[in-house]
Amino acid sequence: MLLILGVGSRFAQAARPVLPPAQGSVAQRTSHLTNYLARTLHLSQPQQKQVAQSTRKYLQQLELVAVKPGLVAASTPERLLTGQTAAEAEKEYTLALARILTPGQYTAYSWLREHQPEESR
Repeated sequence: MLLILGVGSRFAQAARPVLPPAQGSVAQRTSHLTNYLARTLHLSQPQQKQVAQSTRKYLQQLELVAVKPGLVAASTPERLLTGQTAAEAEKEYTLALARILTPGQYTAYSWLREHQPEESR
């Protein structure tokens, strides 16, 4: 328990949001989030590659399901709703990270997700 509290307090000082900025291309946001997670969670090179791949897939999925209010979901074939929601994409991303990260890294990641500033959610 003390180990978890110690890890959590260490990451409390790095209170930057986990979510990528809304601006920029998928590639830019993938790079930003991967670099942030690499620094914060001390990822190895192989982990960084896997996190980057999972993050890119996640952000691409979010763009496909990001239907703005008032727009027709099927305005283009790429935007046809396949049944996957943003919540499902996030769950898939979280499961992918659980397979990549060590238990300690995943605990720290989960803590960061729960304690990010409200405006970045």
